[in-house]
Amino acid sequence: MKKNGEVARSFKEMALDWKVPHPTNRYCNPGVSQPSKIGYHQHCVPSNLCKIIWTLTECHNVVPPQPYYEACVASGCSEQHPSTECQSMQTYAALCGLHGVCVDWRRLTNGQCEASCPQDQVYKPCGEAKRNTCFSRKVMDTLPSQKSTSVFVEGCYCPDGKILLNDDDGICVSVCGCTAQDGSVKQPREAWEHDCQYCTCDEATLNISCFPRPCAKSPPINCTKEGFVRKTKPRLEDPCCTETVCECDIKTCIINKTGCDLGFQPVVAMSEDGCCPIFSCIPKGVCVFEGVEFKPGAMVPKSSCENCVCTDEQDPVTQTNHIQCLPVQCQTTCQQGFRSVEEKGQCCSQCQQEACVANFPFGNVTIEVGKSYKDPYDNCTQYTCTESAGQFSLTSTIKVCLPFEEANCVPGTVEVSSDGCCKTCIDLPHKCKRNVKEQYIVHGKCRSAAPVPVPFCEGMCSTYSVYSFEASEMEHKCACCHEKRSHKVKVELVCSDHKRVKFTYMYVDECGCVETKCPKRIT
Repeated sequence: MKKNGEVARSFKEMALDWKVPHPTNRYCNPGVSQPSKIGYHQHCVPSNLCKIIWTLTECHNVVPPQPYYEACVASGCSEQHPSTECQSMQTYAALCGLHGVCVDWRRLTNGQCEASCPQDQVYKPCGEAKRNTCFSRKVMDTLPSQKSTSVFVEGCYCPDGKILLNDDDGICVSVCGCTAQDGSVKQPREAWEHDCQYCTCDEATLNISCFPRPCAKSPPINCTKEGFVRKTKPRLEDPCCTETVCECDIKTCIINKTGCDLGFQPVVAMSEDGCCPIFSCIPKGVCVFEGVEFKPGAMVPKSSCENCVCTDEQDPVTQTNHIQCLPVQCQTTCQQGFRSVEEKGQCCSQCQQEACVANFPFGNVTIEVGKSYKDPYDNCTQYTCTESAGQFSLTSTIKVCLPFEEANCVPGTVEVSSDGCCKTCIDLPHKCKRNVKEQYIVHGKCRSAAPVPVPFCEGMCSTYSVYSFEASEMEHKCACCHEKRSHKVKVELVCSDHKRVKFTYMYVDECGCVETKCPKRIT
């Protein structure tokens, strides 16, 4: 629909016809893009919302309802733009208002097209097109009155009895005034204080004018104490005004830092007539010896012949703590294997090792370096003491004897070694011993895959016959070369049918002469 009431052929034609010229609006230009086609179902049932247009009879004579009803139905039935009936209804009501006809259409929608407003404003279906503000009212009061055609516009307005403060803030006020720095509204000719300034609201222009608050002058002041300087700062009772005071500035002080001797520490005190620090030295409560400080209870190495300790008692002359010394208690005896030796520079003699000490059940035995001692309980063991680089070592030597069997000796030839450890003798000729031969083991139709070791015993043993005068008969001794120790060994045999079986035989570990009974000779 165009402004003259004619039906527009397209949305673009209608939009350009309602264009309002504005020098600062850079968005409204003829370059309107082609709208997408609105498709809808031919058999769509019109909603009750669109039918409200037919109830607004007071506007039918100025704005024909049929095109807007069809547009509303098309919007509601559109597949791409559903639920836009409220926009169509709003467009029709706005045209009615432009022609001076007020229609309260939203009240008939049962909340489906409800309008929302800011907290301090209310919705009006037929308000004035130009919203009055405190500033615009002042301007309009100075202009001659002009009669104009009534135009109604729906929207959010101030409640009855209130007016907009300005076009920007959207604040509704009962009485026009000025907007203060904190956002509050001040009444015309009202005065207030802000940021150390007196401010008033001009009744004619509703503008705020401020000027600095006057302050009383501070009396002249001289700072004579050391370390104090003149400074300007806000008054405690009135921060908006300043005053000149004397304030301590340690940077202006002349500080003489003195080093303290050992046993003393620096302290800082403030001067009585100023703010500058004064340095002095006080005792730490420690002992001092050869440039080293010692706390009470600590050992002080004054002399190797004395045990010295730092006490809590202060020396009145040096003002450091007193050092108390006692003679060292020396050890007078040394343990076994050590002897007492005097050393230069030492107060006490030192125990120095000179021999080894062997421990036995009956007691300790001292063994000198290079000497040996035979174990009284074991003729085959002896102990020897050695020394290397001051380190003493006691080593034991155990003599190992050759295997001895008296049965293999010629009778009467057994002897004991000079140290009493081992026995020796003259062996019998061809004495019994263990030999080994390699051979295949055959059992039935099975045979070992390779020769295996088979130990056996062979040799002579002592066998004799002698007349016994005590028994008045011949005595016989018979001994056989026999295995003394053996074990079983398993070997794998391969049979003629290619089967494998396990075979066990006796493996001789040791051979020796074993005495046996000689058969009595029958005469």
